[in-house]
Amino acid sequence: MSDTRADSPTLRLRRLDAATLEIAEVLRDRRIVTLFQPLIDPRSRGVYGFEALTRGPSNSWLHAPQNLFEAARRLGLRVELDFLCIRSAFRRFVAAQPAGQLFVNVSPESIYGSEDFAARFLQTAHAAGMPVNRCVIELTEDSLLDDYVRLRSTFERLRQAGCEIAIDDLGAGYSGLRTWSELRPDYVKIDRYFISGIDADRTKLEFVRSILDMGRAIGCKVIGEGVETEHECRELVDLGLDRLQGHLFGRPAPAPTAVLQQVESLDRSIVTHGALCAEHIAEYVSPVPPDMRVQEVVERFRDDPERLTLAVVHAGRPLGVVRRDQLFALLAKPLHPEIYNRKPVTAVMESPTLVIDAQLRLEQVSRLVTQQGQSRLADEFVVVRDGRYHGLAQTIDLLRQITEQQLQAARHCNPLTLLPGNAAVRSCIDRLIESGRRCVVAYFDLDGFKPYNDVYGFGQGDQVILHLAALLKDAFSPRLDFVGHIGGDDFLVVMRSADYRQRVLAVIERFAAAVGGFYSPEHMAAGCIVATDRDGCRRRFPLLTLSVAALDSRTPGVSSADAVAHLLADVKKVAKRRPGNSFVLRSDERLADLSPAARCAPVPPAEHLGQPTAYAEVMALTKASALAHGPVAARHPGG
Repeated sequence: MSDTRADSPTLRLRRLDAATLEIAEVLRDRRIVTLFQPLIDPRSRGVYGFEALTRGPSNSWLHAPQNLFEAARRLGLRVELDFLCIRSAFRRFVAAQPAGQLFVNVSPESIYGSEDFAARFLQTAHAAGMPVNRCVIELTEDSLLDDYVRLRSTFERLRQAGCEIAIDDLGAGYSGLRTWSELRPDYVKIDRYFISGIDADRTKLEFVRSILDMGRAIGCKVIGEGVETEHECRELVDLGLDRLQGHLFGRPAPAPTAVLQQVESLDRSIVTHGALCAEHIAEYVSPVPPDMRVQEVVERFRDDPERLTLAVVHAGRPLGVVRRDQLFALLAKPLHPEIYNRKPVTAVMESPTLVIDAQLRLEQVSRLVTQQGQSRLADEFVVVRDGRYHGLAQTIDLLRQITEQQLQAARHCNPLTLLPGNAAVRSCIDRLIESGRRCVVAYFDLDGFKPYNDVYGFGQGDQVILHLAALLKDAFSPRLDFVGHIGGDDFLVVMRSADYRQRVLAVIERFAAAVGGFYSPEHMAAGCIVATDRDGCRRRFPLLTLSVAALDSRTPGVSSADAVAHLLADVKKVAKRRPGNSFVLRSDERLADLSPAARCAPVPPAEHLGQPTAYAEVMALTKASALAHGPVAARHPGG
C-alpha cells in the first residue's frame, strides 16, 4: 500500500527523484490501474457516463495519481503516460460495453508536447474500437495554460470528429473562467471544494448557482463532482445541475457498471420539479440533412403547408434552420430557382441560429429569445438535449406558457404588490425545513403604519407598502431568497444568501433614507405626526421605522412554518421594543441585536454566532432599555 500521509516539500522532492527510474519501468511494463467512476443524470436517475481514473502500482509511492503524473512530468514522459492511460481506458471500456459517455483526462502538456495530438488521439480510439462520439476529453488544469490558440485548434479538430470537451475542477486551476471563455467546452466540472458542504454554506451555493447560470446562457452543461452526502445531492438537484459525480453514487471501480450504490439515497435526494422547461414546448419535427438539395426542401414545405421552419442537422447536432418565408422569398427572384435549386440546403440556411437547451426554464428561454432582437410570434427556435437535436419550439407557445404561469402565480399573490402570499411563503418554509436546508426567516414590519394611514390616507399608505416591496425585491437574490407579502404592511423573507445580514441592513438604510419623502415638510420638521391611538386618545407618533425580526431555521423547535411563526412572534416583540429601525436575530437559544444603532461589536453571521446574551436575559434587558432607549447588545467572547 502507498503511504497516504502528506509529504514535506523536502521529502517529496527526494521521493520524486527516487521515482525517476520507477516511472520509466511503470510505463514500459504498463503497470497502471484504470478505474471508472459513474456520472449521474439526476433527471433520469441513471448513469450518464464514466470518468476514467488512473492509479500507479498499489505497493508504490506512485500509486497516488498526483505522484504518478508529477514524476512523469519531471522525466519528460507526461505525454506517453497520458496516452497509456487513454489506451487502457479505451480497451477496458470497449470490453465492458457499458452505455454512456467516457470522460478521459488530458493534460495541456500533452497537447503542447504532441506534434499532432488530435490525430494521435483519434488513431488511439480507432485502434481500440472506441466510438469517437462517446469520448469526452477532460482538460485538467495541473499546469499553466498559455497557448489557447493551439488548444482551440486541437479541440476544433476533435469536435469535428465527434468528441466533446470538458474542463475539470473549475475554481481550483490556473486559468478558471478564462479557459471556459476561450475554449467554450461542452461540460464544465465544478471543483469538489465548492460541492462539499454546499447545503450548509450559502457562499458556495451562490458560487455554484452563478456558474450554472453562465453555463445555461452559453449552452454548457455543469457537473458537480465530489458529491458525498444526501444533503449535498438534494441541494445540487434543486439548483438544477446537469450531472453529478461522487462517492454517494459510486466509488472508482475496475470496470464501468450501471449498478449504483445507495440507490435509495439517490431516490430520496432527487425530487421531481414542476417548473416548465424548453422541452415542454418543443415539438419533434423531422430535420433535413445538410446535403439535401434546396428543391427537395421546397417540396417538404409544400407537402406540409403548416410547417414554417426545418432544422438542418448532421450526426444529431443542429447546424442551422431554413425558414419557409425566407426561402420562398429568395426563390421568387428572377433566375434564383435555377441558381439555388440544385445547391445543398446549407447554401440557404440561417446559421448561426438560436439553439436552446431543453432543460432551461421558460423564463430563461424568454430572456434568450428577446436578446435576439425583433422576433415574430410565429418564429421557431431549435431545442437540444445533451447537445443533440430535440425539436423545434415556437415563440408564441413560449409566451402562452409564461402568461399561464403568471396567471397561476397571480392567483396566490398579494393584489397590491403581486408578491407571493401567505400560502406560498408557508410552502417555501415547509419545503426547506423538510429537506433539512438551512435558512433564516425574516419578518419585516412597519412601525407606526396605522396612524400614518389615518393621517395620510390609504392611497398614500399603499405607496409606502409598494416602496418597501420594491426595496425587498431589489435587495434579495431572486434565485436564493424568497420574498413574500403576508398582508398589510407585513412582509416575510426566507433568506438563504450568505450575506443576508448585509442585505437586511441595506433595506433598513434605504428605507430610512427615503422615509422623508412620505411626509409633509411640517411633519418632517416636527419629527412626528399627531393621530388617534387605539384607545381613542390623540398623541404623537414618530415617523415610520422598520422592525425586522429574524429566526435561524436551526433553532430548536423549528419543525414547520407554523413553528416558525410562533417563534418569530417573540422575536418580533423584542424588535418592536427597540427605538427606531431595528434588526433582531434569534439563533439557537440566543438573541443578537443587529440593529444599525446597536452599540456593540460587529456580529458574525448566524452560523458562526458565538455566545450572545441568552434569550430570556435579552427579553428582560429589552423591557428595561425601552425607557432608557439603550441598545440590546449581543455579548460575545472578548466583546
